[in-house]
Order: sequence, then structure tokens, then C-alpha cells
Amino acid sequence: MKFTFLGTGTSHGVPVIACDCRVCKSSDKKDKRYRASAYVQCDDGNCILIDVGPEFRIQALENNIRKIDAVLLTHSHADHLHGIDDLRIFSTVMYKVPTDPKSRKQYDAPPIPIYTNENTLNDVKNRFGYIFSQVTEGGGVAKLNLILAESSFYIGKTRVTPVPMMHGHLPTCGFLLTEEKDGIKKSLAYLTDCSFISDESFNLIINNAGILEHVVIDGLRKKEHSTHFNFIQSMRAAEKLNAKNTWLTHITHENTHQDIEDFIEENLKDFPNLQKSQGVHPAYDGLQLNF
Repeated sequence: MKFTFLGTGTSHGVPVIACDCRVCKSSDKKDKRYRASAYVQCDDGNCILIDVGPEFRIQALENNIRKIDAVLLTHSHADHLHGIDDLRIFSTVMYKVPTDPKSRKQYDAPPIPIYTNENTLNDVKNRFGYIFSQVTEGGGVAKLNLILAESSFYIGKTRVTPVPMMHGHLPTCGFLLTEEKDGIKKSLAYLTDCSFISDESFNLIINNAGILEHVVIDGLRKKEHSTHFNFIQSMRAAEKLNAKNTWLTHITHENTHQDIEDFIEENLKDFPNLQKSQGVHPAYDGLQLNF
């Protein structure tokens, strides 16, 4: 499995519009943060998009994304959903490009399945009703198949386990992605936009993960926030999961990448399991994880 961070920023993105702070003006590429999303290339060839924010078109071009077999939506906030129209190219007409580009052929693709919780499904239907109405003229719309994700399901050979979380008062959906080879299960947990994870959800991850290679978790900033984990809360949650690697995402413009690395190092002494892990780091756009 190859997991690519398409974006690691909060709802404003970084740099923030009209902001002259040192992070927004930073020349370090790791301080440039599109809205949070990810792209997963599974061992069986299936490709999964996690969230489709307003920069998805740019993210797809920069990362040469040419195939999407399924979409996982964490929730319906604009920074995770409002690039949904750009799924059209993947769902209405796809291109097979042979050696000779002049012989390019096009064909109709099936609807893209989108998996998420009930609250998000309802929001997508209400907010983007035109996508699900019959189109008689114009350029058409994305063909999507909305599916309620209440329990584990498979995308090809990859098992996906929805993980219920709370983002303030809003139910959100984390995802545990598991691949099995030679009887050994290895997993990655993607847990963004959360301020509370129940013991039941922690146990759901622990009991289904096998070897938990990576945890990607909401880590907004140093200060507490009403709807997001701050860095310490992220580390507390990661301590319970005891993954090999932990990555913070959905990061504001309040801290540089290096600031966060330093903060983690200063506080790691309070987290024995994390000390024994391979590492705890802030993620950054374009970072790829493999296992």
C-alpha cells in the first residue's frame, strides 16, 4: 500500500489568505498545506481517495492522479467535500492512453462509490442535489453511488473499517485500511477532524488492525480547540493505539513544521508507547507512506 498526503492543512489552508505571519510567509515547502485529504494506492491496483476538498483538482494534477475506484468521506465540511465536482472526469469519461497518444480511446466509467456515515450522506444529497438529478444538457455531472458505511467492507482486497468519532457535536468517520498478505494483517488508521474518540472506537481499531503500521490523526495546534485535538491530545490518543508510526494532520498556520517537531520532542517523555515507536511527526503535503 502506498499512502500519499494530498493535503495536511486546516480549513483555511496554509498560507492563509491575506496573512503575513511567519508560517504563511515561510519558504519551507513543508509549511505549505492544502486542505486535508489523502490518496491510497492498494496492492491490488485499486485507488482510494479520502476526502475531496476544494483544492482536489490541483492536488490531482500535482500528484498525477489518474484513477479513483472509491472515495471515503470523513464528514461534510467544505474543506473535505467541496471539490466533489472534480470527480466528474473520473466517473463520466475516462481515457485509456496507449503508447501512441493519437489512438487514445474514451469509454464510460461506472459510478464511483462513496462511503461515509449517515449524516454526511444526507448533506451530500442536499448540498449537491444536482449531481443526483437527471441531466439533459450541458457538460454533465459526476456519477456517484452513495453508500452508508456502518461496518467493515472491502474495496478490492483492502478491508475498510469505519471508525465513529466526534468533531465537536458532529459525528465524523475515521477509517482503518487493512491489507493481508501471507496471513499477516497490516493497517493504517486515518483519524482526522475529531475532538473525541470513544473507547469502543479505540478497541475497534486495535482489534481489527493486526500490525498497526501508521496512525494519521487530527493535530490542529498547541492550544486546545472545541472541535479538534491539539498536539497533546493527539499524542494521548496515539499512545492508546500504540502504532509503529504516528502522523499529525489538519494543521493550522500557528506553527511551522519544525516548531511541531520540536514540540513533539519536548513532550515525548510523557508517552512511553510513543517513545518505543518508530516516530511521531507532523505530516506534510506530498509525504508518502508505504507498507
